Amino acid sequence: MKGRRWGLVGFALVTAAAVPARAQTESGAPEISVNGAKVQSAPAPATSPASPASPASPADSALERVLRSGCRDGLDGVRALRGDPSAPWADTVERLCGNVLRAPAPATAAPGETISERASANEGRGRLVLWSSLYGIWLGLAGDILIEVNNVQPAVLLPMVGMGVALGTSLVITSDHPVTTGQAWTIITGLDYGSLNGALWGGGLGLSTKGVVGLSLATSVVATPIAIFVATTRRPKAGDVELVRSSLLWGTTAGLLAAAAFDPNTSAEGAWRTGAIAMDISLAAGIGLANSFDLSRNRVLIIDAGAIGGGLVGLGIALLVGGNQVSGQAVAGGALGGLVGGIAIAAFATRNLDTNDDQARAPAYPALFARDADGHWAVSMPAPTPVLDTTGTRTVGASLPAFGGLF
Repeated sequence: MKGRRWGLVGFALVTAAAVPARAQTESGAPEISVNGAKVQSAPAPATSPASPASPASPADSALERVLRSGCRDGLDGVRALRGDPSAPWADTVERLCGNVLRAPAPATAAPGETISERASANEGRGRLVLWSSLYGIWLGLAGDILIEVNNVQPAVLLPMVGMGVALGTSLVITSDHPVTTGQAWTIITGLDYGSLNGALWGGGLGLSTKGVVGLSLATSVVATPIAIFVATTRRPKAGDVELVRSSLLWGTTAGLLAAAAFDPNTSAEGAWRTGAIAMDISLAAGIGLANSFDLSRNRVLIIDAGAIGGGLVGLGIALLVGGNQVSGQAVAGGALGGLVGGIAIAAFATRNLDTNDDQARAPAYPALFARDADGHWAVSMPAPTPVLDTTGTRTVGASLPAFGGLF
């Protein structure tokens, strides 16, 4: 036994001496001891391909996020890696993603612009192209009136040419300059309301038909570059522009209705002047409201619906009360009152529509009419509560609270 033991030791020593380089390079392998002699054990096997991969670096994670989202998410992370030696591709990815999205960098977005409103930086293109085409048709019709075209062929030709020029121009410009919804409606406001304001002032000043058309074209030509400047420099949100447009619409309508209701003997020129003044005041009021309140376009449109519904209800009540003998003054007064009331009710009813409360509100008490911890009452349909017998094992009925709340 003793000879066999020494023979095993000798074999181990010879083996260790035969492969000194391997033992040195794999010094991390554990040692074993044979009768007091330490011998380097076989090295641990290399990591197999099936072993879990090491965690991705921040640069790889940023690139993967951009690729998975189709350049719609993660560009901020790529931009932060510019100049980082571990991400030499950052500048190229940012530039190519900008070409793919055809959008300006997020850093140039309007302050306070929501993610949903920036979902597509060029979603206003279609609106602008459509309204530009309509404006081109209007230019052709105005040309027919100004040059007094009497034949059918030239009268049809000018609107066609105007539409073609406006359509082509808008398509070419918006192909290289992305247009948001807010920018599109800002420019559209310069086109249509600029034209209407000139027409109202032309009628109020007693101009001829050609004079009214000419003044309408002049005011639109002046208003459109101003609107383009505001759209490109201020980049207004869609809700702000919609608020200005609604103020213009309902303010002008209210001015015309007020002229008919409180001064029924006014002349046509006086009525148009009242409408023009009301439109100018409404423009200033709308800009002031847009700078003071942050309303979404959804809420403004709901308020518009309230204005339409209120005006119709007021008009209907005036006709129902007055019958066949109702006067135009009463009809105008009823429509005006309903219009103002509808706007006020809709604005009050939607006061919490744009609130962004990330914290969940405490649930109301389970009852038909329940009050939550914030004092809001709500009508709900809670599940009936089982009623057990005296033993507590058998259901004999159910209860449904009518009133309840958290106080």
